[in-house]
Amino acid sequence: MKIRNRITLWITGAGLLAGLLFSIVISFELIEQPYELLDGELDSQAHTLLTGFTPQNDNLVPQADMAMLHSLGRLYWLKIFNKKQNVVYASTMTKFTELPLRKKYGGYNVHTTIPIEAASLEQDDSGEVTFRVRVFSIPLGDQEYLVQIARPMEKLQEEIYDLVLSITVGLIFFSLSLILFGYFAAGKILKPIAEINTLARDISEKTLDKRIPLGRNQDELYTLSSSLNQMFDRLQFSFQRQKEFIANAAHELKTPIAMQRLFFDEALQRDDLPGDFKARLSSQSEILFRLNRLVKNLLDLSTLELRETFALKKVDMTRLVSAVLSEFKEIIQTAKIQLVVDIEDSVFLHGDEEKLRRILINLIDNAIKYNYEENGEIQLSLRKKTEEVQVNIYNKGQGIPADELHKVFNQFYRVEKSRSTIFGGSGLGLTIVKRIVELHHGRIEIDSEFGTWVRVSIFLPMAHGTA
Repeated sequence: MKIRNRITLWITGAGLLAGLLFSIVISFELIEQPYELLDGELDSQAHTLLTGFTPQNDNLVPQADMAMLHSLGRLYWLKIFNKKQNVVYASTMTKFTELPLRKKYGGYNVHTTIPIEAASLEQDDSGEVTFRVRVFSIPLGDQEYLVQIARPMEKLQEEIYDLVLSITVGLIFFSLSLILFGYFAAGKILKPIAEINTLARDISEKTLDKRIPLGRNQDELYTLSSSLNQMFDRLQFSFQRQKEFIANAAHELKTPIAMQRLFFDEALQRDDLPGDFKARLSSQSEILFRLNRLVKNLLDLSTLELRETFALKKVDMTRLVSAVLSEFKEIIQTAKIQLVVDIEDSVFLHGDEEKLRRILINLIDNAIKYNYEENGEIQLSLRKKTEEVQVNIYNKGQGIPADELHKVFNQFYRVEKSRSTIFGGSGLGLTIVKRIVELHHGRIEIDSEFGTWVRVSIFLPMAHGTA
């Protein structure tokens, strides 16, 4: 589950729990208050009704004002008991139903059924009526009487039901509001983290100089951003040291390798060496040649990574492509490869001419090496697009498996390792090409049908005013 959803649930749960507890307390108070008022009313009416009687032996004799007794008797269910538990008075309403006598302090509810045609007590069609009952022991004269008084409370029950329903509906809407508010609040809380995540994701090996901006408030997010920036500082330092080490190592290896090559060249020119020894020298010379090429490629790649000697100027790509092709003309003819060229005139872009030349040399050299030994073919095109220059180099050959296309730009990766070794391949050519293209803010794509052909497409920004 996402953190935003979890925060939403936490906020909703906490708010709902608080709302539920508050609603229970309020509901209890709102429900108990009418009962307390009704109990107080029954207490008062019980004492009032009893004053309308005169005790006589064990009985009660109504006083002259019977109108009040009859009026209250239609509103209240009333029974008065003497000390022998005999009923000495019963109101009119007692004819319709009997209510259980529970000798305890406090009120209690009794549910009973009285047909509407017998008495109209605001009951529903089923005839069910709820009475609130109180029992009092009240002294009168020198005697003590037990008074059981009750009143129907259908209206009160309906109001309580409406109250509970309103609170329930309110809780539902409150929960929905909490969910929306929680989701919005979680988004606001996590927004700075999402921004930090986006910035951190944009920082790669090529952009280790970028840093996450520190906020004004020195809170937990400030600490997180500061820790990430310190980590990027360490990574940048490590990468820089690694690149410098490779560049320095490659540079230091150039001189001893050059001296070794000179030694082998001089040795191979001697005529007094045995034939088998001379063959071994020739083999070692080839190995040293591949090592020299590897060191040169490493040095070139390190130079590109460190962005040294990268000078942009307006480059005539039409002239440059034609010049590089002329350098490979004899090699292509010797290999009996058919060359198809489609070059547009006046194609210009801003770039480093030597680096662009290196791109063309690497790609054409690969197209020759990995072509068919018979009936080979290379197609090279240079075209102007709306905002960019497109260079396509196609060659027949074994091609690249589809599941390995994404690996060809990795350092030291080679599809045909045995054949690459024969031709002195180091697996850095396409890595260098891609890096040069990236430095020119372009992109490179490669397509292949395994066993048939390979096509490399380069897209570079066009020089303004030349389209």
